[in-house]
Amino acid sequence: MAFALVLFTPGTVVLRLLGARGMLALGAAPALSCAFYAVLAPVLAAAGIAWGPATVGAAVLALALVVLGCRRLVRSTRHAGSDAVGPPPWLGTGAVDALLAHRTGVVVALVVGSLVAVVPMAIGMGSPGAPLQQWDAVFHLNGVAFIRETGDASSVDGLYGAGRSVYYPTVWHSMVALVPGDLVAAPADAITSVANASTLVMGSVAWLAGLGAFGAACFPRRPAITVLVVAVGGAFSMFPTVLLSTLAQWPNGLSVMLVPGAAALWVVLLRSAPGQRVVLFVASFAALVGVGSAHGSGVVGLAVIVGPLALAVAGRSVRHAWTTGRRRAVSIVGAAVLVVGGVATLLVLRSSVLQVLFNFERLPQRGYGPSVGRTLLDMVLSPWPGNVVVSLAVVVGAVVLLRTRDQRWLLVSAAAVIVLVALAAGPSTPLRALTGIWYTQAARIEALYPVVAAVLAAVGLAHLGGALSDAAARRSPARLGQLSAQRCAAALVVLALVASLGFQAPGRADRFAQAYDPAQIRWGTMLSTEELALVRDLRSLVPQGALVLGDPHNGAAFAFAMGGRHVVLPQLGTSAMDESQAYLRAHFRDIASDPEVCRHVEELGVTHFYEDRAGASDGAKVDPESPGLRDVDTSEGFTVVARAGTATLWTIEAC
Repeated sequence: MAFALVLFTPGTVVLRLLGARGMLALGAAPALSCAFYAVLAPVLAAAGIAWGPATVGAAVLALALVVLGCRRLVRSTRHAGSDAVGPPPWLGTGAVDALLAHRTGVVVALVVGSLVAVVPMAIGMGSPGAPLQQWDAVFHLNGVAFIRETGDASSVDGLYGAGRSVYYPTVWHSMVALVPGDLVAAPADAITSVANASTLVMGSVAWLAGLGAFGAACFPRRPAITVLVVAVGGAFSMFPTVLLSTLAQWPNGLSVMLVPGAAALWVVLLRSAPGQRVVLFVASFAALVGVGSAHGSGVVGLAVIVGPLALAVAGRSVRHAWTTGRRRAVSIVGAAVLVVGGVATLLVLRSSVLQVLFNFERLPQRGYGPSVGRTLLDMVLSPWPGNVVVSLAVVVGAVVLLRTRDQRWLLVSAAAVIVLVALAAGPSTPLRALTGIWYTQAARIEALYPVVAAVLAAVGLAHLGGALSDAAARRSPARLGQLSAQRCAAALVVLALVASLGFQAPGRADRFAQAYDPAQIRWGTMLSTEELALVRDLRSLVPQGALVLGDPHNGAAFAFAMGGRHVVLPQLGTSAMDESQAYLRAHFRDIASDPEVCRHVEELGVTHFYEDRAGASDGAKVDPESPGLRDVDTSEGFTVVARAGTATLWTIEAC
């Protein structure tokens, strides 16, 4: 609940004050909240003000007062006879009223859809404070610990206090750091429990609200579509399961979660009248900033979803301007677009960061055909298609839009996602570089598919519900009132969820267990059950100010986020290592014979050594590139502090 308040509050306040109501205000709010946190964090850091609930709460209040003041100023100028306009009608008054009339259905759909998503995830996690034991999770959990300790949540200083202008998306970390997990969990589980809560919130109510907002923006006059989108949105296995479990990509997962709500704002903007676009553009641009600040790939994902509509609107505008005699203006604007596009392309090609992304090498996973089938049949968590009803509804919805020539741009968006997934998973070709922004990883792109597929499924379910109602009316006209199209669609949703849960719920629970449960973790367990207890007890075993050295792959890095004690190596990656970290990683086992080891130990102030003798054959995660942290002779110069399982915590006295 606390993380949900952090995620929704700033954006909801702004959108409500700007006149947005209903599903749009709820679904788009997280994107605006993230934009607010992304801007606020470096401002507070530059001013020397610590990041925390009190300071951020005061900033939210100030933001509300500013927006309220601007709104009153606009109203006063309009009443004074100015051409200025007030808040736009957003979805349109009639559409909003119709959607509010379906409020009960939306609430029920949110509750049911959230339970469908949350229950398997919670079962797989095992306990609220269990740490996510995957590569990226170590970095992110310790990043939250760093923010809580230093009060610096800026994304431009580099996480972990790089001391230089290095951008890193810290919005997720800053939000988790705002929640005082110590109030609801033991200190050792304060960070992990809030991080896990963020997974549950992002993968359920926040995700479904965004999908509902997108559905409402696409079909503002058909509120039943919004209800159906929310109801079936949790049945897709592409998100949040993979990103937020074994891939442990919280920031990237946050950006994907924000895409549908932000896309809803852009859809409303692209369809708005010219006089209503100022406020809509500000809100839409803020949502874009929020998505990008969560993770840069989210901006490209948003463009993939909304781009077809934007191109269609631009094409119609150009055609209208050309046929009405404004050809010179069209030529000037076209030339300007080409120049800006060329400059942007040049900058992209010269960016060292983007060059690394586009040149990122990943082995092919499967052919194009299997990739397309895997996506369309929702086989991410199962080798066989189990989400049959939802997949069928997606196909029916696509056919309906093709035949009615309504919202056909959605089909282009869905096709674009599927093509990108196939390119990322398929053989190495020049076109595969297009997926570099997602590190050429199909799972990151697959997560975007439900954004469009949920809307297509809702259209399909509505159409099938109408067809069933008509068939029932022909067979028994007296029962027409009992078998309305909406009731038939609702029955199909129940059937879809039941069919989906049979294969997806166990698959989702298993995937989370493979990331949380020490007995089931894939790709190497970092901490066994006994070692988890040892790390949780570090506050009582190790004095304040101690510095622990150990291989982060075997769980030593969790000493910071869970044990409250600093570590020499807080992440599994090696790109940010300094000279001392690299030397100890390679040579610490030579402490008895190499004086350089003691020099680095003393300069850093290392006091303890965490050792785990379990190997890969024992199911443990082992780093073959850290020879100095294994097979250390601890017979002299070390004193045992505690033992648990195959791990031992020593004090270092050899230096």
